[in-house]
Order: sequence, then structure tokens, then C-alpha cells
Amino acid sequence: MDKRFEDIEVRMAYLEVTVEQLNQVVIKQQDQVDALIETVKRQKSQLDQGGDLVRPLSEETPPPHY
Repeated sequence: MDKRFEDIEVRMAYLEVTVEQLNQVVIKQQDQVDALIETVKRQKSQLDQGGDLVRPLSEETPPPHY
């Protein structure tokens, strides 16, 4: 019986570590999603104000094959 409890405790400890690792991944992904949403909002606002998302030719860098 003690062996079974020990096995359960080991598995539970492993699961706790796994859940924490997954939680960190979710937190990182949420930060990335938030940053992307902010970028889209900024670009939409720029377009709504009549702005242009294309930079002037003087600010564009030439493609690598030039």
C-alpha cells in the first residue's frame, strides 16, 4: 500500500511540474497575442485616419537581390 501512495505522489509531482510548464507557455502566448492585437489596432487606426501603411520609397530598403 505504501508503494502505491509513493507512486501516486511521484506522478502528482510530475503533473504539477508539467502544469506549471504549460502555464508558462500559455502566459507567453497570451503576451504575444496581446502584442499582435495592439499592432493590428495601431495599423487600423492609422488606416482610419487616412494614413498609408506603405513607407515612402526613400525609407524602403531594397530587396536583397538588388
